[in-house]
Amino acid sequence: MATEYDHQICPSCKGEFTLAVTRCAECDVELVPPGADGDDFPPASELTCVRVASVQWIQALSDALEEREIIHRVEPVAPEDAPEAARIFGRVDLFGLYVDDAGLDLARDLDGQIEARALPEQHAEPLAGDEAEPCPACGEVLAADATECPGCGLAFG
Repeated sequence: MATEYDHQICPSCKGEFTLAVTRCAECDVELVPPGADGDDFPPASELTCVRVASVQWIQALSDALEEREIIHRVEPVAPEDAPEAARIFGRVDLFGLYVDDAGLDLARDLDGQIEARALPEQHAEPLAGDEAEPCPACGEVLAADATECPGCGLAFG
């Protein structure tokens, strides 16, 4: 069973730090998640970033990877370095989750599952026959069961 964590450790002195800290204040080395050996796991620059998001999203993804014993790295990301898609989080602290090639497919799959739960409206599939159609008069997109156009008021029989 994986242990949840809300901190990182220094692989050199084993000091504990919050997720917002990237380097040990005493040793000046990059911090790693608890249980990850910093000597064996490459730095983020040599890994693939799965997601840049708020700490809550990254924590959920990190927990899911921990349960499956996928070693990964979580690091803060400066807003100006964040991908355009991550800027939807506004002024919150952003973190990146990084994995090596061995864990990449599973990490992306788990991230997709978290995204589907967090943003269900973006993942809803239309039911058969529910494809939107434009109003023949004004082009407004209509719901499948519309009896009147919300744009121009055209009534349908």
